[in-house]
Amino acid sequence: MWYRWIPLILILCVGCRTTSKTDQIKVIGEANRDVIALSYLTRDYMRQTENTSFSLSDIIEFDTLGRVAKNFSRLEVANWPNVWRGGYAVYFKFSDHRNKDSILLSESERIPWKVKNKEKIGRKDGQLYKDFDGEIHYYYAERHFHIVEIILRKSEK
Repeated sequence: MWYRWIPLILILCVGCRTTSKTDQIKVIGEANRDVIALSYLTRDYMRQTENTSFSLSDIIEFDTLGRVAKNFSRLEVANWPNVWRGGYAVYFKFSDHRNKDSILLSESERIPWKVKNKEKIGRKDGQLYKDFDGEIHYYYAERHFHIVEIILRKSEK
């Protein structure tokens, strides 16, 4: 009888010893709430206007709460060259006067599943990782501009 419980106890002990990836993603997302707010603002802007070529000034006008005006200095929209799904990529540059702690997310805004840090961002053929601090990937309009992932460039130390 005792021997039947040993494999179950071993599986539980081995399976519970590592940290969860969702906890790590949540920490990155909580530290960058301004980027989360920008991702939802750009997604809602693309859904409501059906316009995929916009600038930071358009998003600032669309933002009624004024959450992104002081946190970002540059924004660029490009095609996201994913072979299987594709979509759009929004590249952003942080402002010198960034205050990420002042951003409060609304009830409908939750931290997406895929928020990660990388050494280099952007396509391999371009030098976008030198000009921008991060990127947000969206699906095409047929898939309702769903937020696929948010990639932040690791800070150089």
